[in-house]
Amino acid sequence: MILVEDLSKSFSTHKVVDEVSFSVHSGETLGLLGPNGAGKTTTIRMLTGLVRPSSGTITVVGYDVLRDPIEAKRLFDISPQEASLHPHLSIAEDLYFYARLRGLSRSDARLRARDTLEWAHLQDHAAKNGHQLSGGMQRRLLMARALITDPPILYLDEPTTGLDPQSRHALWDYISELKERKKTIILTTHYMEEAEMLCDRVIIIDHGRIIAEGSPVQLRRGMGIDSILTLKPRRPLSSADLLALRGISGVMSLHNSNGCLSIHLRDKEALDEIVVTASRLAGIDELNLKEPSLEDVFLQLTGRGLRE
Repeated sequence: MILVEDLSKSFSTHKVVDEVSFSVHSGETLGLLGPNGAGKTTTIRMLTGLVRPSSGTITVVGYDVLRDPIEAKRLFDISPQEASLHPHLSIAEDLYFYARLRGLSRSDARLRARDTLEWAHLQDHAAKNGHQLSGGMQRRLLMARALITDPPILYLDEPTTGLDPQSRHALWDYISELKERKKTIILTTHYMEEAEMLCDRVIIIDHGRIIAEGSPVQLRRGMGIDSILTLKPRRPLSSADLLALRGISGVMSLHNSNGCLSIHLRDKEALDEIVVTASRLAGIDELNLKEPSLEDVFLQLTGRGLRE
């Protein structure tokens, strides 16, 4: 459905996206993950024709987004990261207006506005202005707007950012329903749980380049980590103590942050020796063992430093 080849974008001398290539199959949900400033949103803006690439090609069902923008744009719509709500229209009027902009007749626009309001469970708020809605309702409105022409391809740019847990889970249910309808979806998100739950395949971008690609299961297995041990020592550990723990056979890496240790294990056979050594050196207040998650993959690949 979507083919991206050698896509690059530079602003002045700064290369934001650097020769990115990937494809998206019909009915697939692809997650684009990356730290702040990694190039995710710029990639989405190029895919939707809002930003012109410096080089590379994007085709949507065979249509080149640059050469055949009208034909390509008929096949997709976007739920943007930032809510753009008309200050003088009710949400029913907003959807009707958007449907007319997309070329629907008056009667079809009224029908689609009604149907998408019902799909988003917003029919009881149809007379309200978008700014009178809660954050979760606004997100559902943006998704309803993207579905107004029932396109086969949807771009969802951080659809749950800033939402409370209840609203986020509700949006996940809506996206799951779109997956059941075999929509082709590209999803950008900072929530690893969201990507793990919804995405068939994930691409991790950092500094404008793809650094990992695969299903969440494939990415977790590719780390080579059997399990992750989180340990809170009773007393602070010295540099020599940390060195002793790192030297235990089966320990891949060790991270010490805010008085807690996160230890990546190649196999669980190292567990007994770690517990005995840590108990002798500093004592143990808390201990937790878990399998690696997509978030662990993300942090290992992109680092733990803050990105501004």
